[in-house]
Amino acid sequence: MKHTLMPWERGVHFSKGSVVGELGPGEHRTPRRDLVQRVDVRPRSHTPAWQDIPTADGVLVRVTLVITWSVTDATAFVVTAPNPEHELHLVFQLALRSAVLGRAHDQVDPDRDTIAAEVLAAVQARAAQLGVAVASVAVRDVVMPAELRKAALAEIVARAEAKAALERARGETAAMRSLLNAARLAEDHPALLRLRALQSAQTVVVEQPSS
Repeated sequence: MKHTLMPWERGVHFSKGSVVGELGPGEHRTPRRDLVQRVDVRPRSHTPAWQDIPTADGVLVRVTLVITWSVTDATAFVVTAPNPEHELHLVFQLALRSAVLGRAHDQVDPDRDTIAAEVLAAVQARAAQLGVAVASVAVRDVVMPAELRKAALAEIVARAEAKAALERARGETAAMRSLLNAARLAEDHPALLRLRALQSAQTVVVEQPSS
């Protein structure tokens, strides 16, 4: 039987129920009763379903990952597990759960990169057994409960209002300080008040209606 494998494919060759080899890209002929199972070895990315994970302080946080991986051992990928992608998904979810469980809810989002590194380190051994190399892991989303999101928004608004109130207070204080300095200057130099009154009188212009 003739088999043509594309550059991104590998073929696991079975004969009489046993693995007899692995086929690379190109044309191959095998006995009619033999089986060749194709495996795509191109890098692929996927996002496992989100999960709600309890943090160390008892808050349920919704976290999702983005994973990039590829098959490096087609034979192991085919024979190690009945559904290697499902197995890989489960390993990632367990590793993510373990990384989040040890953190307080307000540490999860700032620790995205650290959590991703911990997940990657935790899955490497099992991924290799499955014939997979994991290129990257990233924490895509961290979603807090609605109550905490509202509390965080209220805190931001409160900080903005406090800053505005502080600026108003500073302006009022500056104005009061200016008035106080003017009063002290007038008290120390009474002639300045008379000079100011004279200047004001000279700048008033009374326009007579034209006849």
